[in-house]
Amino acid sequence: MKEWPLILFTLATQLACGLTLAATLFETKARPADAVLMRPLALAIFPVVAMGILLSIAHLGRPLMAWRAAVNLGQSRLSLEVILTAVFALLALGYSGFWWLGRTEGRLVLGAVSSVAGIAAVVAGAALYTVPTQPVWNSGWVPASFLGTAVLLGGLPPAVLISWRGNTGLLRLFLGATVAGSLLLLIAALWMMANLSRRAYDPFTAARLAGLLQLLTSKNSLWLGCYVALVSVLPAAVAVRLWQEERVEITPFAGATLAAVVLGTAIGRAMMYWLGTRYEPF
Repeated sequence: MKEWPLILFTLATQLACGLTLAATLFETKARPADAVLMRPLALAIFPVVAMGILLSIAHLGRPLMAWRAAVNLGQSRLSLEVILTAVFALLALGYSGFWWLGRTEGRLVLGAVSSVAGIAAVVAGAALYTVPTQPVWNSGWVPASFLGTAVLLGGLPPAVLISWRGNTGLLRLFLGATVAGSLLLLIAALWMMANLSRRAYDPFTAARLAGLLQLLTSKNSLWLGCYVALVSVLPAAVAVRLWQEERVEITPFAGATLAAVVLGTAIGRAMMYWLGTRYEPF
């Protein structure tokens, strides 16, 4: 599949957005002395989004001309996505820099602004795919998937990668975000299948969509099942297990769980592009 740079770009942007939201939420609820707990994840925000941008350039046939993607803001959704992602990256640089320097004055405000910019970049990225010429993607399941991924990857990392000793209220906020993200991704998966089975404007389009649904649920049912298990069942099970815990330690199991969930999001995004490339314009 040639879309791996775009898969990694979209996931990196959503991960960075989720971590920004998590770090901002952490600052509103945690004691200043506990900031060291969130610091590693907050420092990762800018490197993650920067890596995603670099990977997206690798998808272009002429990478040196990438700057031209931002010159048609008034008419192009791609230009809007590029500009909003660039704004988010710049704000993320400042936000991660504040955490690096240990500067607390103004950091919460910068985190809130960066969070809004991150959400805007994620929504703009989803809007790029919801176009009438691509019936497979032209549905609400795409933005639901993008936002669900951001929420899931914002809630799960702090929940499992921070040693929680007390402050169970904040832990449960992150676990709640984990469950919300996993539920939104499950809804997006069901919505995707409903979109493929819907009535189209003409029998030809309806037949092509039905054929893709059959391929998805027969030859690719294993991938679909892995996706649902890794991004919905597994995170929900982890949240239920940790909900009543007063003390959470970092374990190899936690890292493996996070890696499995990230793999699941990549599988889901790969299925999205696979469906789109199978429905070729005519």
